[in-house]
Amino acid sequence: MNDRYLYRAKRVDNGEWVIGNLLLDIEKEKPFETFRIYPVDYVDICRIVDPSTICQCTGLKDKNGKLIWENDIMVDHLDDSFPEDATYARVMWDNNGFCTKEQGSEDILPLDKFDQEYFEVCGNLFDNPELLEVREC
Repeated sequence: MNDRYLYRAKRVDNGEWVIGNLLLDIEKEKPFETFRIYPVDYVDICRIVDPSTICQCTGLKDKNGKLIWENDIMVDHLDDSFPEDATYARVMWDNNGFCTKEQGSEDILPLDKFDQEYFEVCGNLFDNPELLEVREC
């Protein structure tokens, strides 16, 4: 399967991430049972997920070969001489494509090869809220 079409979300029952195909059951009346993910390994049953945590895969990888997902937080140390000077960016969907919004900037830029070559995923908006409190991505 092409990574670009994968989704991930936190399971309602235990809060663990599940990656796979996103399924929408429009017959359900309970809001959390409407969204499910069928795991990519196909050895498990569909999992009910929290819709507020659903993230789509960008299909791209960071400088370490890790998949980049919507709502990931990426970091780059552009000058190795000053490792404390880090640039943080949030991955988001904007209009018709995946973009990044750097800490302290209002600019929203397309996710591109520069991000893939120099940035690495350091967390996400759901598991690492402290990154946002300190660095406001």
